Amino acid sequence: MVLPACKSNRAIIKDIDAIHKQERNGIKLYQQGRYADAFEELGELATWGYKDAQYYLAFMFLKGQHVEQSTLIGMGWLGVAAESGITEWVDFYDALYTKATPQMKAKIDIVVADYKQKFGMKAQFVTCRRAQTGTSMKVVMMCTKEDKISKIYPLDLKESQLNLAPLK
Repeated sequence: MVLPACKSNRAIIKDIDAIHKQERNGIKLYQQGRYADAFEELGELATWGYKDAQYYLAFMFLKGQHVEQSTLIGMGWLGVAAESGITEWVDFYDALYTKATPQMKAKIDIVVADYKQKFGMKAQFVTCRRAQTGTSMKVVMMCTKEDKISKIYPLDLKESQLNLAPLK
């Protein structure tokens, strides 16, 4: 996989197996409560469009785990992760969204649209499909990233970094 480095002409090359291992490790670290380490593993992958990384990053921002708590940034990540079509994620996003005030909904809409434009499936060349896992026959959503060059955007860490102007 080749990704251009931000503000440079050099490319970042990572083996797809190493990326999947990094994502699994980040999720494991999150589940162990090692949020700083999980953020290190998952933050980069979330910006590359990896849906599981985006989902866990959403929780880190929603709960303020290692990062400054931010409903807007958390909902941005949850909204872009839900783009995968994973029912539980979509339902959770919808449940939180319906509880928001009209003013907050307007801001969430802007952040989610911005994040989809930067980190979404189309922008990062990610496709998701239903697949059965191993011998369990459990159906899960499998998302993969095409081996194409995609732009890398920085990760917003504070709400002051968000672009809250409506997208055109």
